[in-house]
Amino acid sequence: MTKAADIQAGPMAHTGALVTKTVHKTPSPALDPRKVTLPRPFVVAITGSGRGLARSEDELQAVAQTISEIVREMDGETKFSIVKCDVTVEADVKNLEKIIKEEHGRLDVLVNNAGFLDVAGWKPLTEGNPEDFKKTFDVNIYGVYLVTRTLLPVLFGSEGGAKTVVGISSMSSHFASYSISYGMSKLALNRFIEFLSKEYEKEGLMAHALHPGGVRTKMSTSEAVPTDLQKFLQHDASLSAWFLVWLTKEKRDWLSGRWLASTWDVEGLEAQKEDIVKEDKFKFRMVV
Repeated sequence: MTKAADIQAGPMAHTGALVTKTVHKTPSPALDPRKVTLPRPFVVAITGSGRGLARSEDELQAVAQTISEIVREMDGETKFSIVKCDVTVEADVKNLEKIIKEEHGRLDVLVNNAGFLDVAGWKPLTEGNPEDFKKTFDVNIYGVYLVTRTLLPVLFGSEGGAKTVVGISSMSSHFASYSISYGMSKLALNRFIEFLSKEYEKEGLMAHALHPGGVRTKMSTSEAVPTDLQKFLQHDASLSAWFLVWLTKEKRDWLSGRWLASTWDVEGLEAQKEDIVKEDKFKFRMVV
């Protein structure tokens, strides 16, 4: 963990880096998901599990192997499915919906994790590749829209379900700087999450935009990210995973429609619950 004073040289306060006095690079033992008992059945769909926080079939199989080992260490009863799916292709997304229904019969939580980070975003507009710029929005916005639109009826049709949608966002959504295409797409995702929360409030939908921290992945350490920025990739991949379990194990309507960071200390966050709701914090607004 890190005290707020230790990160004064990091992002400015407007990014939310200093929301809690203590921030984490690795998850707090108090959030250990192995200590959490979820209702059964409880079905979670995670897009983008083949690369990064994950895209080829080989990578998916590697993820499947890891999950199998975790399941064996636990109760051995958890069932999972690996589905090759391009989130920008409607037929693929429809197939994902079909498999969820046939193999699991319900859906409690959707995590929109699939994302694309382009080299073009780190260059002046006149030097970047327009196709890469477009692909960033195709995956990070249209893909999130298409998957969410397709799977919402399954969420709402699951009796007693968590009815939760999470969009994996980024600290870059706070800055009008490189990578501009990625930052713009994540800013749009933040607004999409706020829209979902407001539009489907009566249906009991919980929607959250979650910054996973700076994690070293194939995407974040590729040529798409300047090496001088990769030094900020100091957070463990399990940080966002454990935070997600805490976030979705119960309905946290006081955090619905808001941007959150996995680095935040959840006890410090819960202590601010009243102020967060009263002042409608963690949403994107124009300063006037």
